[in-house]
Amino acid sequence: MPDLDHAMTARGRAVDEAALIKGASTGFTVLIIGELLSPLASGLNATLGLFWLSLVGAAGFVVAGTRVGIARRPAIHGALAALAALALTVPLRLIAGGPITDQAYALFVSAVFGMVVGAIAGRGAGRLRDTRHD
Repeated sequence: MPDLDHAMTARGRAVDEAALIKGASTGFTVLIIGELLSPLASGLNATLGLFWLSLVGAAGFVVAGTRVGIARRPAIHGALAALAALALTVPLRLIAGGPITDQAYALFVSAVFGMVVGAIAGRGAGRLRDTRHD
């Protein structure tokens, strides 16, 4: 009987767990630093302040989603990494306070946005990875 674990490793798993953790951690760092710089961005330029959190969110989700490692399904991997990066910010959002209903809605919208952006970034990173190895 063939060793299934070895066969899965040779082909790559649907999600590369180590790369997912690295991507989520890096994406989390981008999200937190960007959110902490939000008052500075608003002070520099009012228009920049309006779009700052959306830009930071997109950047954090792209950074998280592009670390695909050897994942066979990089789009799913990227979406999960972006969602994990967002999930790491939840305790800090709850500590910051504010009405819980507003936070729940913002978290839901951010999760959907993150999964879409992470999937697109993961798919692109996977294609780039595959063309380099062929």
